Amino acid sequence: MRAPEKRNPGWRAGASGTFASGQRFHVDHASAEPLLQRLEGVQKSGNGWRAKCPACGGRSRKLSIAEREGRVLLHCFGGCKAIEVLEAVGLGWADIMPPRHWPESPEERRQARRAIREAGWASALSVLSMEATIVHIAAAKLLRDEPLDWNDYCRLVKAEERIGNARAALVEDRR
Repeated sequence: MRAPEKRNPGWRAGASGTFASGQRFHVDHASAEPLLQRLEGVQKSGNGWRAKCPACGGRSRKLSIAEREGRVLLHCFGGCKAIEVLEAVGLGWADIMPPRHWPESPEERRQARRAIREAGWASALSVLSMEATIVHIAAAKLLRDEPLDWNDYCRLVKAEERIGNARAALVEDRR
């Protein structure tokens, strides 16, 4: 049996919104195009592309590239990290992510900060709702004198961690 794993304690909700001017203040759509132009052996594959990995080389198409939900996804089946792939062709994440537009007026900055806070709150509340359901299921099982198996226990520990992270996000945003 394995002990429950600790996940990323730096959990943080993202946000997006629109200024009064109509300008977006969060990344909407990243593009794989700058990367695809620099890769060798690019071939369309399903909803994305396959190419030769510039970081680890070789003749096969080990690199998988896709654009999903406004993000560029990279996976090298040879084990290279995404940043290694980008750096091998002289790029960084900033080259494939669109520029972020931050508001110029104090009022727009205030609106942007509020929208970001509210998105974080909504995300934290969603997490709390889901994890409260997990706690409720475990409590009901214990009330029926049924023991928690190892998987149930591990999921309960994960729920506790996520509840703590959501609480931290809510408390942090109130400062």
